[in-house]
Amino acid sequence: MGLPAPLELAQFKPALAINPAIQAKYAANRLRVVRQVKHSPNAQHDALDLVLFLNGIAVATAELKSDFTQSVHDAVDQYRFDRHPQPKGGVLEPLLGFPGGALVHFAVSQSEVMMSTRLAGPATTFLPFNRGNEGGAGNAPNPDGFATAYLWEEVWARESWLDILHR
Repeated sequence: MGLPAPLELAQFKPALAINPAIQAKYAANRLRVVRQVKHSPNAQHDALDLVLFLNGIAVATAELKSDFTQSVHDAVDQYRFDRHPQPKGGVLEPLLGFPGGALVHFAVSQSEVMMSTRLAGPATTFLPFNRGNEGGAGNAPNPDGFATAYLWEEVWARESWLDILHR
């Protein structure tokens, strides 16, 4: 026996706002940001700084660093060397493994953001997720806060996640 209908885990933003039932399902989506998530069946004290859940499903993880003590590259190294999706002699990490884990992993500081869609230990590739600074790398200074504020103010907004997942 199977399900009588497809299991819908999220309602994507409708192109037109003419169907009240779809609008209600879309409004019911919940994006939750949880900090210090102990995630590992292999390392009891291991915790991710942030995990973003859409309707209870992990869609993103983030390691956060302060430019005062560490850089975004320290977060990248943390993923590469301390967040292996399948440690030797261990079981697959539920939030870090591919497929089945979070869709994207962010390394974040106050000045830069990098991301990866597949963790592979030291072989993990991270790409810049910055907006650029006058034609150059990085992010422009933000007079109202951190240069990376766009990440949580725009990219991690509920509507943005639903649009990204729908593509």
